[in-house]
Amino acid sequence: MIVPNNLIQLNKYTAGNEYRIKSTNAPYKGYYYELNGFYYAGLKYNSSNPELIHVSKANTLFNNKNTAIYSAITGITSQQLQTPKINTVIQDNRADGGSIIVRYFCRKINVEPIIIKEIDSTTYNQIKPNPMYETTFIGNNSGVNQTAQQAFSQLKGLERFLSV
Repeated sequence: MIVPNNLIQLNKYTAGNEYRIKSTNAPYKGYYYELNGFYYAGLKYNSSNPELIHVSKANTLFNNKNTAIYSAITGITSQQLQTPKINTVIQDNRADGGSIIVRYFCRKINVEPIIIKEIDSTTYNQIKPNPMYETTFIGNNSGVNQTAQQAFSQLKGLERFLSV
């Protein structure tokens, strides 16, 4: 892909402590360039150069060496450990007849005490593959019917959460 030179600001340099590589959260020191408000490692434009993020936007969780070791041992990437936006359900998801169509729930596995949230279907689908979350549903989701008892066995504390 050819990018016009007037869109690229080249020959910028950081001595460190300013930027991190977005995919690994590793500190970056060296030349970088700016393209459309985004920063990339390297002296010259190359579409395969890694994207940089400002330290203030980096995930501070990775400044802890125990987190880095955990990530290396488990194979969980830095992107998976970052907390996604959780959209909670504010009103009931009910059909016109008053019966519940489907309800979705999640909890972050490394938080004590257990905090369960009722979430919308979009958030459920986004965080379901994330190993840092346990998810479940009650009702009919994509042709799969699941009872409350089945959901209780999948998500510790859900029965108490719903009985409050």
